[in-house]
Amino acid sequence: MLGLFIMAFGVVLIRKAELGMSPISAIPAAIANITPFTLGNTSIGFHVLCVILQIILVRKITLKTVLLLPLAVVFGYIIDLYMFILNPGVMAFWCRIILCLFGIVFTALGIVIVVSVDLMLPAPDAFLLAASRYFEKSLSQVKIIGDISWVFIAAVIELLNMGTIASVGIGTLASMYLTGKLVGVFKKHLPWIRQL
Repeated sequence: MLGLFIMAFGVVLIRKAELGMSPISAIPAAIANITPFTLGNTSIGFHVLCVILQIILVRKITLKTVLLLPLAVVFGYIIDLYMFILNPGVMAFWCRIILCLFGIVFTALGIVIVVSVDLMLPAPDAFLLAASRYFEKSLSQVKIIGDISWVFIAAVIELLNMGTIASVGIGTLASMYLTGKLVGVFKKHLPWIRQL
């Protein structure tokens, strides 16, 4: 739960910076931009879709897979809670950059905590892990393909419906580059996380 709260906080900071979402949140953000649904609602829907895709891919349902559904709901509601509470108002561009960077840091820290507990991954990451095993490709390769796919789909959704791209930007590129590096840093320099 601590990892989920921290990760959701990071996602919302990135959203509030308005410089582009992280790849894993790009599709939910794009759908939230063109529908009356909240970012939390669309995140839940995206996670449920990833669970369904994982079940189709591996052709079996496990307890771990089913437990991804309540995890998705909790994560979505936490996102909506933060979206309601946090309202930074109009910010200078440099403030938005700092906010985005803090968002990336919190997202990476949340990921490290969730993964270190070794119970389950967020549904999109669990789907990519299942895909890497199914296609016998390295997780890093599948993760790169997944991130690029999420961003591309989000851009297409917004272009077709809004005529512009709001959920993909320099924050997206920064997130793609920095999140993995920060996960490595946190795992190396914060060994106490493994004992949570």
